[in-house]
Amino acid sequence: MEHRVRKVIATHREKADFPQLEKYGIEEKDFDDYMFYKQAIIDDVDSLRKKYTIYSIIFIIPFVVMAFYETTVENFLIALVGGFVLSGLYYLLTIIINHVRMKRLNNEQIERYIADVMKYDEQHAS
Repeated sequence: MEHRVRKVIATHREKADFPQLEKYGIEEKDFDDYMFYKQAIIDDVDSLRKKYTIYSIIFIIPFVVMAFYETTVENFLIALVGGFVLSGLYYLLTIIINHVRMKRLNNEQIERYIADVMKYDEQHAS
């Protein structure tokens, strides 16, 4: 997302009708910081290797606990369901945390600027 927005800005910055940061009351440093932190949150959500590793570890925990008990089909099924439940809870927790982080980071002026930049690119792409 950050690269796409920056590419549009770099391509069209000099045009007279292109949205300028100053008109939105945004400083360049604030915009750079906002884009960096927003991209970091997006990358955290999209990190597949990290995501699958954590889900695998969480899924295995009930099997480790059940290893201390007698090996039966019922215990296996309990561990299986427990692994799915724990993984699901972790999934929901990560979604909630990332949503809160995005909401806390949200800056309406910068979001409006980004939307106008992307709208400008769509209008002038053809």
